[in-house]
Amino acid sequence: MSSTDTKNTTESNRNGLPLLLIIATAYIAALLNIQGFVAMMPLVQAEFGITRAQAGLYSSFYFLSATIIAIFAGRIVDRIGSKAGMLIGCSSIGAMMVLHGVAPTFTVILGFAFVTGIGFSLITPAVNSAVIRNVAPTKRAGSMGIAHGVGGSGALIGTMVLPALGERVGWRPVMLGAGLLAIAIGVFIHVTFGRFSATTRTTENASDAETTGSFTGSIGALLSRRAFLCACIMGLSFGISIASVTGHFALFMNQDLGYSPALAGIGLGAFHIGGMLGQPTWGVVNDKMYRGRRHAGLFTLAVLTGITALVFGLVVARGGVGFPLIVGLSSLMGFFVLGTPSLYFTTVTEIAPIGSAGIATGVALVFSRIGVVLAPPIFGYIADITGRYATSWIVLAAAVVVIPGIAMLWRSGKAGS
Repeated sequence: MSSTDTKNTTESNRNGLPLLLIIATAYIAALLNIQGFVAMMPLVQAEFGITRAQAGLYSSFYFLSATIIAIFAGRIVDRIGSKAGMLIGCSSIGAMMVLHGVAPTFTVILGFAFVTGIGFSLITPAVNSAVIRNVAPTKRAGSMGIAHGVGGSGALIGTMVLPALGERVGWRPVMLGAGLLAIAIGVFIHVTFGRFSATTRTTENASDAETTGSFTGSIGALLSRRAFLCACIMGLSFGISIASVTGHFALFMNQDLGYSPALAGIGLGAFHIGGMLGQPTWGVVNDKMYRGRRHAGLFTLAVLTGITALVFGLVVARGGVGFPLIVGLSSLMGFFVLGTPSLYFTTVTEIAPIGSAGIATGVALVFSRIGVVLAPPIFGYIADITGRYATSWIVLAAAVVVIPGIAMLWRSGKAGS
């Protein structure tokens, strides 16, 4: 880190929590809309008469575009700055969600989902870059956890409130209001971010000067680092788990367990409550107890996620489990699954030069979003052909443990160089 960055980091540390809360509002805007719409999928499914696999395509279309341009989005954020990235991301998501509310067919909604993913692709590298540029290295995992964790409140509100509102007034008016709120949050970030951040476009450009070589050369340099590539492979597992759960949990509770869309939304909301607690917790745990051993922390979370998914497949899916216990298990699943991203992004951005935090995030997102794009329709297809989600949960449990396990073996050199 340059002396300029050190000065900025020290200065912005005084602003600490207010800055992190402002950064978190970008995620609040995005997740309230995206996860809120997914939580209302039983209502959307009833209107359009779509199957589980077709419903799973929503997450795939949304993340397909985000995956395609992830690296370029990271580069854009490195150039335009974190504040502009968050403003553009929130505003574009809000506009697309307003259009969701007036879409005539589910096919048109899938098209809007594709465009929405482009907007979201700017938010993650913008948030991560803002934290990396403004927080001291010894506090980054915990601070990243706060930014992502507080941002998870958007998903909580979206999954617990929007479905209940949707049952009363319809999902379309709800999405119109949520989309307008995202646009307003983008404006709020634009107005307030500069008051607390010590990093300006001038100092960001100074940091960019630390990164030498071409765009493709920067990517190649990152991928040539075994520690970076290992983390990215582990990110594939994270993408599989988060997309499978968020894309299908409401349908699982509604169709397999017989709960109403509102109660299914509460179950999914508990997942996000667990994530809000998990992100800062696992960040601090890794900073303190794991002493910064990021990969070991990621593998621990993968194993715990696999165990919880197995419980859903072997116990919950069979029926007979009470609603309070389901909510508790959902929260525990969120504590592990959603506890991963802050640690994941801290890992990859610390390995990269500070001026390449956006590109590093973009490359990492490509890996995680491959899992996000592929997993939901497969998870739903397995449920369609078996008639229930039990087998889907078991397959998920195996995938999220085996993939990180192979990555850890490869990093240690036991599976070849």
